Amino acid sequence: MSTEEAETTIRRAQWPEVESLLRQLRQAVFVEEQGVPPEIEWDGRDAEASHVLALRNGRPLGCGRLLPDGKIGRMAVLPSERGRGIGHRLLEALLDTASEAGLEEVYLHAQQHAADFYRRAGFVPTGAPFEEAGIPHVAMRRPLLQLPPAGFQGGVTYPQPFADYAVALAQSARRSLCLLSPALDHRVFDRQPLVDALSQLARDSRQSEVRILVSDWRPMVQRGHRLLALARRLPSSVRLQQLTEHPDWKGETLLIRDRSGLLWQPGESDKSGFWQPDSAAEVRPYLDRFEELWRHSATHVEFRSTPL
Repeated sequence: MSTEEAETTIRRAQWPEVESLLRQLRQAVFVEEQGVPPEIEWDGRDAEASHVLALRNGRPLGCGRLLPDGKIGRMAVLPSERGRGIGHRLLEALLDTASEAGLEEVYLHAQQHAADFYRRAGFVPTGAPFEEAGIPHVAMRRPLLQLPPAGFQGGVTYPQPFADYAVALAQSARRSLCLLSPALDHRVFDRQPLVDALSQLARDSRQSEVRILVSDWRPMVQRGHRLLALARRLPSSVRLQQLTEHPDWKGETLLIRDRSGLLWQPGESDKSGFWQPDSAAEVRPYLDRFEELWRHSATHVEFRSTPL
């Protein structure tokens, strides 16, 4: 990751705070690049919306907005900044905003070429393609938290609904949660509902235990990560360690709750995983493997709190 990417921040704001920056960015992307008529772009609804803005050194790189009824829109990233994950970070910030507002569902009109981007984030099409401002679109919706079934389920796709199942597993933990991940994928693990659940678990009692095992520490340290911040804040109950190469680990991702609940994803992220909410016998071999990997891990210097 470059230094420039590491300095990109996502800011939540209301219209009066960032109007000039948003006008500059959206004029460039929607009006000039895509040919959207100004009277459509400036629809008079920005004052009632919640906005997110990607910034680097004060320069706007991307944006999006959420209307009170749950509609996400005006998602834009400058051409020179596309392909760097900024769009995903903006979308996650809008989803967090919607969750905090108590919305149960969000929806959007995706430009057809961007439909796969939203599909990977858990959105599903809800109708036939249509034109809006002369550009082909498709309507899509997404529940804010996809609840897992009460019993075993195979075919759990990644990153969604895997990410929502991870939140559900953490929220149901009463004693412990073990998490193994190659790099704590921001799309799945850098989410406020997950952090809140693990923070609550860590504070419930002195016997509560959260252990996080990661191989590549660089993305979360360079870009920032809410689980890293939690581990630095609660080092005695949220333990974060680095795993070097080990013959028993093939790059899979797993979460184990209270020795009986399991969410698992193979190392090849395009393959489906499975959810097992309540079977100590089935979970035992995965827990044994985690314990073996944990014994061969260590705290990385970058995981420690940095002095002010």
